[in-house]
Amino acid sequence: MTKGLTAAAALMMAAIAASPAMADDGEAAVQYRKDVMTVAGASMGALGCFMQGGCALEGPVLARAAKSIAFSGELAVDAFKVDTRESMAETDALPKVWEDWEAFEGGLTEMSRAADELAVAAADGDKAAMGPLMRTLGGTCKDCHDTFRD
Repeated sequence: MTKGLTAAAALMMAAIAASPAMADDGEAAVQYRKDVMTVAGASMGALGCFMQGGCALEGPVLARAAKSIAFSGELAVDAFKVDTRESMAETDALPKVWEDWEAFEGGLTEMSRAADELAVAAADGDKAAMGPLMRTLGGTCKDCHDTFRD
């Protein structure tokens, strides 16, 4: 599992290097967004695996996974600023992302805040403390997907 988190960190660094500010088309912007959100999803998967007893991870690894979700939320704000509604790029992002930007950005901010709170509890590897925080974090993901994703 540590290799998976290392790969996720490498992917995140590659995503940063391919910032949408340098992208000259919607395809690159959409790919960047997908890369950022893949890191968040992989980290959530590692945390879920631990919570379900499917893998034994140490507290510091769990905390890093939560922190990578928080960082992904921060990166996603800039990644989604590139409006691809007029692009031919295939994306699951609904036009509502840009039509209700304030709510979308607020959701990403809430995701990052929830992930930062989880990182504190995750450092001890305490499933009882992590459980409610995982539900809160998962709720931010679900709310965003239900509202802004096709």
